[in-house]
Amino acid sequence: MAGKPRSLREHVERVITDTLDRCTACGRCYQVCPMPRYSALLQDAPGERVVGEVLQLLRREPGRALGLEFVKICTQSASCIPACPEGIDPMLMLRVARMVALGALGEAPQMEGREEPQFFQKIDTYAALQLDERELLDWHDRRLP
Repeated sequence: MAGKPRSLREHVERVITDTLDRCTACGRCYQVCPMPRYSALLQDAPGERVVGEVLQLLRREPGRALGLEFVKICTQSASCIPACPEGIDPMLMLRVARMVALGALGEAPQMEGREEPQFFQKIDTYAALQLDERELLDWHDRRLP
């Protein structure tokens, strides 16, 4: 087992390596995610393909539309974490893929970041709701008009 990472970059690289080693691109994280229904691009996309495109980003291959869109719309709901049969943290996988896509690890940017000055305030508000499991399922099942 490798020792403690000496830097944040080394930690991120270990996350990438571990994800690429263990992820089977089954698409379960995508299937349980509440966000694809709000993206015209992702609504009917097969989960295996979308996750495969996210893995391409982690391999430092050019991003494709579905993978970039999934990375872009992730709101870190964490619905994906218990869904992964491989024990990977898909939310972390998407966060790291976003870092790659934004060019934060030294590659050319493949997408623009979103400017949302109240992003963390909104997350804190949502977290403060303390919804139980039934309420979360009901909230995630609602569709925008």
